[in-house]
Amino acid sequence: MRIELVVDMLRAAETTEQKSTILDTVAKTGLQVEEVPAAELHGPEQAVEEDDFRLEIKNNLSPTTDVTLRSRTATGHLTQVLVVAVDHDRALAFSPPSAVPDSRITDREISDLLATMALIVPVILLSLYGSRMIASPLLRFSRAAQDLDPDKGAERPFEEIGSLEVRTLAKSLNDMRSRIRAMIDARTRMLRAISHDLRTPLTRLRLRAERSSEPSLRSALLADVDALTLMVEETLVYLRKDISKENQLRADLPSMIVTACSDFADMGYSVAYRGAERFAYPCKPHALKRAIANLIDNGTKFAGHVDVELLVKPDRTVSIRVTDDGPGIPAEFQANVLEPFYKLDSARNDRGGFGLGLSIVQDIVQAHSGTLTLANATPHGLIVEINLPPAGPVIAGSRQETRSSGAVKV
Repeated sequence: MRIELVVDMLRAAETTEQKSTILDTVAKTGLQVEEVPAAELHGPEQAVEEDDFRLEIKNNLSPTTDVTLRSRTATGHLTQVLVVAVDHDRALAFSPPSAVPDSRITDREISDLLATMALIVPVILLSLYGSRMIASPLLRFSRAAQDLDPDKGAERPFEEIGSLEVRTLAKSLNDMRSRIRAMIDARTRMLRAISHDLRTPLTRLRLRAERSSEPSLRSALLADVDALTLMVEETLVYLRKDISKENQLRADLPSMIVTACSDFADMGYSVAYRGAERFAYPCKPHALKRAIANLIDNGTKFAGHVDVELLVKPDRTVSIRVTDDGPGIPAEFQANVLEPFYKLDSARNDRGGFGLGLSIVQDIVQAHSGTLTLANATPHGLIVEINLPPAGPVIAGSRQETRSSGAVKV
């Protein structure tokens, strides 16, 4: 016990300072102690009740310990003390904290606690069960809503099970999804039909323009026909939405990008590639090549030179960066140009199109779980970056950039 430990430490103390330090330290723990003469041990012991806490302490001390109970010390500083012998001349008077006896828990208190728990615990369990029954369907609906895609997935993605209220909510959400799908399908069919039907009069206009005997008028008419044809084709590509239908393959990204660059270089544009020599990446190759070609085409419309760079980062993410030296796009409009049919004539002199090029790229990149970012280059130009998630093991060499007008050399 702590009392016996204090007595042993005091016996081992060699100097008055050590004794004072021991007694001060014990007093700070809440156990009041005072050094008294050994004579305090002699004489009749104080009569105590059976429930006196000092009696329990005395009975727990070693049988060889000389101890007695006193109502107070000779100095009167402490009351209700245990006097324990240190040696033939000294003793220690301990006054246990009055809070110690009160800290004992009675049988009645234990019974009251158990009765209270018997009432409260079932209520808590029922509350947890009820909240679970309510929250579980909502969490399930939340996950289904996050994965909801009007173009694919289950026809009725929200499970119509549970209580009446939950089933009613699930049915309403499924019906709303069906109505949205029907509205999108109707809009797509209408625009697709209009774009498809425009091909016939455009073909007739081209034939009539080519028979014109005036060279200047023929060139102007053919340029207008080409612009309209480009708009129609761009709209049909956007509405086709066949990105998700293409199977994922492990394609060589450098070859794919070089092929796209070469197609534009053959038409006289200045395009350059730099990056890995070989790099296999799982993707939808036709869709991803279309996205890269759209970015290059966008750059050639407004700039004199376009750089295409393939970066494989240390965390194995892939970045395809297309940089041009054109006028760029103001930062406040960079988010808008990714929206379908948005055209920004004030920043870059548009040469035709419905404003769907970057929207198509955005859809393709999202289908690959990637992100598309735009930033202005210094001193001028635009940087469009496709960031794709990590691939498998990389086998990559390097290609050095060679800039030329009308060709790409690798």
